[in-house]
Amino acid sequence: MPDTSQSTKCPICGNAANIHPNVGGGFYIISCARCGSYESGNITQLGISNWTSQQRINLSGWIRENQNCRVVISNLQQLSNLRNLSVGEKAEKILMHLASRFPKPGEITDLSGSVHLEFLAIGRLADTKELRFFIHDYLYDEMGFLLRHELVTELSDDSRYSISPKGWAYMESLRHGNPDSQIGFIAMWFDKSVDPVWVAIEAGIRNSGYEPLRIDRKEHNNKIDDEIVAGIRRSKFLVADFTGHRGGVYFETGFATGLGLPVVWLCRLDELEKAHFDTRQYNFIVWEDDKLADLSKALQNRIEATIGRGPLTGNA
Repeated sequence: MPDTSQSTKCPICGNAANIHPNVGGGFYIISCARCGSYESGNITQLGISNWTSQQRINLSGWIRENQNCRVVISNLQQLSNLRNLSVGEKAEKILMHLASRFPKPGEITDLSGSVHLEFLAIGRLADTKELRFFIHDYLYDEMGFLLRHELVTELSDDSRYSISPKGWAYMESLRHGNPDSQIGFIAMWFDKSVDPVWVAIEAGIRNSGYEPLRIDRKEHNNKIDDEIVAGIRRSKFLVADFTGHRGGVYFETGFATGLGLPVVWLCRLDELEKAHFDTRQYNFIVWEDDKLADLSKALQNRIEATIGRGPLTGNA
């Protein structure tokens, strides 16, 4: 291992960091003002020298959201493919982090010193100019989610903000999803080979008292079309089958999670090991092709245990 006394910068974002060996563990513990705390292997050979600045920004944000994680060569390929966030997603992440950082209603934010680096990471932002856009232009001026408190002796650039009642109400709506909905949205691979699975999933949702909704669309890259977005927003929960590991299923699940919708996770037994490592902490319902009746019943039981029985009549 290299001499850590010469390592004063975070290998991910380049900001000042405290780096020291994890005694007996073969890893380095890195504490960075932007990324937070994480572990890594040989920091001089991490293998990201050819990454774009946006890939580094995305990784820094992922680490900030997954504190004390481990970044090693074996998971760098997956981490290099972290998707870029939309403008709305960045704004939501910043607002939610403001609420966690300053949880008392009316509390005035202070992003001075190194605190602003946290928000750069959380929002996956390039610089403080972009952060000011989201704080002032988007969350305060456009959306009304923040209130502004100017310091008498300072310029407007040094204004402080607090979360407005509208902002708190918006975050509350994210946490509770769509409680009046009777729809269970289905995210899955649209391939004929899994049509029997669709039938089993549909039955499980209907038998639990809800209306299944599946919107067939051709594959999309880094974009969820308007009809899918609208369908998820109208739903009470989402059933996601990761068989085939389609990008669209990951996107739709992430979008539903961001809205605060409960997600039921499914995967065929022989494909479970291929699931992205970010999802492996979830309790998957694992199914097999010759036991689809078991899948349908297990899905019904999971929905009723997690969300409660739905209001639709005429179901088993």
